[in-house]
Amino acid sequence: MPAASAAGPHVTLGVSSSKTRNWIILAAAVTASLAFLIAASVIYWHAIQDRHGIVHRGLSASAAASHILDREAEALGNILKGLSTSPLLKAEDLKPFHQQLRATPRPSGSRFVLWNQERLLLNSAFAYGAPLPPINVLPISEQRLQLLRRVGVVMSERIQAPLTGEWIVAVSLRLGSPDLGGERILTLAVPEAHLGKVVRDSAPPVGWTVFILDHKLQHVKWNDAELPLASQLHPQLAKALASGEHNGHFEVDGDGGTILVAFERSDNTGYIVLSTIPTALINEPLYLARRWIWYAGIILALAGIGSAALILRNIGSIDALKVSAVSTRAELVETNERLAAILTSVSDCYLTLDRTYRITDINAAAIRWFGLPRTDVIGHSYFDIVGHHPQFDAALKKALESETPFHGEFPSTYNPGKHIDYRVEPTRQGVSVFFRDVTEQYRARLSLMQEREFLQASLDALSVHVAVLDNAGTIISVNEAWHRFARENGYPGPSHGLGMNYLDVCARAGEYDLAARQIHTGLKAVTSGQRHDYRDVYRCDGPGEPRWFQMRATRFIAGELSRIIVTHEDITEVVAVKAEITALSGRLLTVQEEERERIAVELHDSTAQHLVAVSLNLMQVENFCLPPSGRRILDEIDRSLEEALKELRIFTYLLHPPRLETDGLVSTVQSFTEGFSKRTNLRTILRFDESADDLPVDLQRALFRIIQEGLTNVHRHAGASEVILNLRLTSDQVILFVADNGRGMRSRRGEPAVRQPTLGVGIPGMRIRLSQFGGSLQIRSGRRGTIIRATAPRFIPVVAALKA
Repeated sequence: MPAASAAGPHVTLGVSSSKTRNWIILAAAVTASLAFLIAASVIYWHAIQDRHGIVHRGLSASAAASHILDREAEALGNILKGLSTSPLLKAEDLKPFHQQLRATPRPSGSRFVLWNQERLLLNSAFAYGAPLPPINVLPISEQRLQLLRRVGVVMSERIQAPLTGEWIVAVSLRLGSPDLGGERILTLAVPEAHLGKVVRDSAPPVGWTVFILDHKLQHVKWNDAELPLASQLHPQLAKALASGEHNGHFEVDGDGGTILVAFERSDNTGYIVLSTIPTALINEPLYLARRWIWYAGIILALAGIGSAALILRNIGSIDALKVSAVSTRAELVETNERLAAILTSVSDCYLTLDRTYRITDINAAAIRWFGLPRTDVIGHSYFDIVGHHPQFDAALKKALESETPFHGEFPSTYNPGKHIDYRVEPTRQGVSVFFRDVTEQYRARLSLMQEREFLQASLDALSVHVAVLDNAGTIISVNEAWHRFARENGYPGPSHGLGMNYLDVCARAGEYDLAARQIHTGLKAVTSGQRHDYRDVYRCDGPGEPRWFQMRATRFIAGELSRIIVTHEDITEVVAVKAEITALSGRLLTVQEEERERIAVELHDSTAQHLVAVSLNLMQVENFCLPPSGRRILDEIDRSLEEALKELRIFTYLLHPPRLETDGLVSTVQSFTEGFSKRTNLRTILRFDESADDLPVDLQRALFRIIQEGLTNVHRHAGASEVILNLRLTSDQVILFVADNGRGMRSRRGEPAVRQPTLGVGIPGMRIRLSQFGGSLQIRSGRRGTIIRATAPRFIPVVAALKA
């Protein structure tokens, strides 16, 4: 127990003497006087602080607007950097690069210009190939051009466009070098009103007006407001900038009154942001303070008289108060010692400020941070040691005045280059400030933010619609092409799907659309990890005409993070070309069918009749008296004629089959194989699904021609005695087998292993017929025979070949 507590209170109680009454009256008078002086000081001090606060708000407004202007310049530069990596630009393919420039998102009214010091190369405001005006005035001054060659990206001063006459600001990026084919510069010309809109959105404090000056101190205008007292303001501002100051404030006198000017100059762009306010508005807190001091004096005088009278009536209780004060003092000392021990052990830096911003306490971590002795910190002004920061100064003032806690991050003014996390807690005596170094975390967040902005800018430069999904299929990011497609096709909402589950969208669409159902199945396999990627083609009718898109979904993994990239590419032109090729192939096959039929008729009606006539004449020659050798020759000729007629009948039968359209595939194949077996003595086994007659006619014709071609190859090359034809249908496929028991397919010496594909001849012809329907052909051959397996979709897709 502390000594004060152990001793206990020792106060003699009794009746108050007249001396005590005199001391009470004197104390009341002194207290009222001191209270008046303190109140007057506090009121006037608060007025001065309010005035400082108004100035700080102006500085903060200038700093905030300058920071926003830097961010906008950086964003415009990122657009140029994204375009500079375009493969079209590197390949000198300027026409599609011009289209890419016109499709790239940019501020309203701005335009891209690609130029060198001799001429304009591209201008997004003109059509490609249109005559471009000569360069009479460079988009940036010669001084900024020299700076551009050193730093790569610069923002010009306020200049007047020679064609339109409007005032613009040009952001330029240097491309290449004279050693690599000549210096070229890509410029984004932005209307000055755009910069004004960006700064206007920073919402300056009440009473302050924000202006922008370029590095030549020209007023960048976005409204009708004129820069006040410009003739006096410009010299003072130029003097301050020449002395190396990047921010500050000064007053300018004029006929209309004095104004206060707060300025902030950006190191990145060279632009200056000014915030102006009439001095009368700044001094208004002082006028109010004088009035409140008079009110406080009257109130304190009345309060002092009343309190003295009340104490004199209750003077007996004062001795009891003394006893209580003695007993509680020891407890307060012990509590303060425990609190001091706790604060010393805290790893965060800690200090306390009174209401005049003097440091009243500090822990060991803060002493190590400042690197100063404790005696050089305690009792000194916080601002004298640390310096001023507009945002943090405003937070401190708010915590003191309105007792509002604060938590935020700011650059360190004591250790430049460091970033500090501050927590301010109001107390009865002032505020407690906890702070710690979070530089590494800040740099990591800043780097991540820059990488995200660069990635988004790169995605926005693509013409393909891109969406990034998480593991569950939720859309977490889309590019500008995605937004543009959604707007053009009337999709509601500004997010255009962000935050929605893409799998759920495809599942709902799959209730009515087979293609959407297939896409949902493929995407689900990718998101679950069953597949690495998925590709499909679907139709999406746009305004006025049908359109076709190719959808690709690819899963990538970076560490423990996995994402799915979904792209939609417009392939309407490719589908149209494929349709034309398919139609042309169909017409060629039709011509081939007609030519086969004509050849078969000619051979049957003409050539076969001539051979029959020759055979009859030979029969008459046998009646002549011929020697035995002549009769042998006639017998050989007769046998050759019989073989020729047999081969000719088989060939014409293969060229001119029964009518498929009227009889159906099953009946036609059955009739054809029966005739084929009679003419070739080749046993044919037929196993056909009766529902094959319900297939599309074009697919039936292709299957029949494959059967014809297969039987022809078996007859000519296999040396087989039996062939099996098997056609079966699954829920979504048609499968045809042609199997023989011949000697198989063996390449002879000297023959090429692979032949060039031709239309309708042999195995290449089979493949071409199947490819029209998205099908395929497989051949397996060995010593026991050959098996041909042909597959095709049962329901013919329109763009089946594109998926193959």
